[in-house]
Amino acid sequence: MFAIFVGPPAADCKTWKGIVPLHSTHADVDRLLGPPTFEDSGYDIEGERVLITYSAHGCEEGLPSGWNVPPNTVVSISVTSSTKDLKLTDVLIAGKNYHRIYGVHTPHIDYVDVQEGVRYSTIDGAVERISYFATETDDKKLRCGEPRYAAPVPAGATNEFEQLPYDSYGKIPFEDAQARLDTFMAQLSNMNEGTPHYRGFIIVYAGRSSIAAEAGTVAECSKKYLMKAQEAGPETIIAVDGGFRDTFIVELYIMPNDAFPPRLLPTVSPKKAQILEGHLTPCADSGSSQGPL
Repeated sequence: MFAIFVGPPAADCKTWKGIVPLHSTHADVDRLLGPPTFEDSGYDIEGERVLITYSAHGCEEGLPSGWNVPPNTVVSISVTSSTKDLKLTDVLIAGKNYHRIYGVHTPHIDYVDVQEGVRYSTIDGAVERISYFATETDDKKLRCGEPRYAAPVPAGATNEFEQLPYDSYGKIPFEDAQARLDTFMAQLSNMNEGTPHYRGFIIVYAGRSSIAAEAGTVAECSKKYLMKAQEAGPETIIAVDGGFRDTFIVELYIMPNDAFPPRLLPTVSPKKAQILEGHLTPCADSGSSQGPL
């Protein structure tokens, strides 16, 4: 059992129309904004499209993401304007350090003020979206745990990329998985022509119901396949058991060697996972799927 605490907002909290991440509730939003105008938590207000994200639960064992707040507490507020033409120079404070998150397939760059809890999503110097989240003080006080990465963060790493897989797939015949892995390795090899600057990550999440050690077994056998079939160096491919999600999934990433590795983002606590009896042959050649038999 976890205690739930939500104290008064810190003095440096960034608010949007009186709504404070990790402090305001769904009831507060309903009182301030009225009913949503699109989806379950979206609003069209004075030329701005606003999407509010709420917590689903408090802290759970084995899930480092999230915060120790009650369900239906505001987690983030995303604001996109259709009328304002904001430039990056209009919002960034000169001399202040901003954490940068780079787009994988686009020239997007996000500038994050971790201290105040504001994120500016930009492209070609224009601000497309402003997001509000917990201040650094509130995040440290209320977060469920430290972020977990697919590998140790390189010393001095400053570059971070959006969490967007190069490819992902569920339980498919291994011959189909081989084709996806081959394409993944071909892209990684092309990017490493000359001096190697990139490495690949295979992150596997077991389903809510799964065989014991399923995610780790699939991750390792996928890596071994690439080492044998594509002569991948063991240091080039990182294979990781990501934990549990509602359904089995394999995610493939390509990241620079000196950048932050992908985060591990399980959504199901090990306490709530069901371990099934059965035999696992995830890398068999006879058309068997990457999952329990």
